[in-house]
Amino acid sequence: MITTKYVRDNIDKIRRSMEKRRSDYPLDELLKLDEDLRKINTQIQELQKQRNVGSKEISEAKKQYKKVDEVKVKQLAEIGKKIQELENKTLEENKRIEELLWNMPNTLDESVPYGKDDSENVELKRSQRIKKRDMPSDSDILEGLDLIDLEQAAKVSGARFYYLKGDLALLEQALIRFAIDRLTKKGYELIAPPLMLKKEYYRGSTALGDFEDALYKIAETTEVKAKADYEKLEDELFLISTSEHALAAYNAEKVFAGSELPKKYIAVTPCFRREAGSHGKDTKGIFRVHHFYKVEQYIVAKPEDSEKIFDEIIKNAEELVKELELPYRIINICTGDIGTVAAKKYDIEVYMPGQDKFREIVSGSNCSDWQSLRLNIKYDEGGKRSYVHTLNCTGIATTRIILGIVENNLTEDNTIKIPHVLIPYMNGKTEIFGSKK
Repeated sequence: MITTKYVRDNIDKIRRSMEKRRSDYPLDELLKLDEDLRKINTQIQELQKQRNVGSKEISEAKKQYKKVDEVKVKQLAEIGKKIQELENKTLEENKRIEELLWNMPNTLDESVPYGKDDSENVELKRSQRIKKRDMPSDSDILEGLDLIDLEQAAKVSGARFYYLKGDLALLEQALIRFAIDRLTKKGYELIAPPLMLKKEYYRGSTALGDFEDALYKIAETTEVKAKADYEKLEDELFLISTSEHALAAYNAEKVFAGSELPKKYIAVTPCFRREAGSHGKDTKGIFRVHHFYKVEQYIVAKPEDSEKIFDEIIKNAEELVKELELPYRIINICTGDIGTVAAKKYDIEVYMPGQDKFREIVSGSNCSDWQSLRLNIKYDEGGKRSYVHTLNCTGIATTRIILGIVENNLTEDNTIKIPHVLIPYMNGKTEIFGSKK
């Protein structure tokens, strides 16, 4: 767990980062609470010494059958009462300190550009000239080819759900297998993690104070609560919104040998998101949905290697997009758009001709020691234990990549060309025709 000592030891760097973020995080409140708490603990220790001395004197008097000093007895009672009051106060202050520490934003890397919002993100690279064209919306294209069913999905599950059909469903599986094959060949270990996490591990991997409304929570039933096995558990389970969080939890409380690092993982999971706060954004179609599949890269590394590893995972994602022959750009996310957990973050955006926009399809973050401090992930080198750095990056997020392929590969006769690298995964098919209505 991150501690107030860690904050004090790194206060200048943390304060500069908060200023760069223009964060309203109450850092001064945290420092004041910490100072007050240390003073209270000193008071408690002094009062405990007084009580111990007084108790010993009374005990010695009783042993010698001497008259007990009633004034001293009353004084000891008052000291005990004062200690209890101070201890109650420490409980309240510790609770607030813990809340603040769990939700403290990461300290930004010096290379993060200053900006107030996503309009000031910095473009680092662009792959090729974009080709603008007029076309129907994605949902109209795919519904017209009978490749998705949004109406029935809305009926049985609600808005922002979907059925993929026929070759479009096969395309999703092809993308997953393509990403797995490319990344496992690079030495990444494939993990199939749990799809639900306890709250204590979820809050170790992300800032629940910012994020909890976006998660699906598994509610307990009366029947489950009645079972003795569940009585002592904090049974707030959350469906994962990305496998990054499950992979972070996989490494919780571990101590790696320095020679084991970096540990490189990929996971393929469904991702569940309420998309709270996204009302009115991409409400139709499959760009912003409550459920999709993602291949995720996750690495545990030594701090001195994390910059090099960050470049590696971004390059891996870029290579996948290149092989899919999609026009893209790489964006350095600015201080006003970066969020709580990342120290540094790049997005890869694919150009969508039908929208005439670049849209995010990959997000990669160097989380430095933010997750490892909260999940207690360390490595041992020469008998010295230090906190690791953790990094994550999308490999493939299926629905968004599908839309990129559809918009960039739609022909004049309304067929969808399959990227060359996916043809072997599509049983040799080179185009998707759908069942035109």
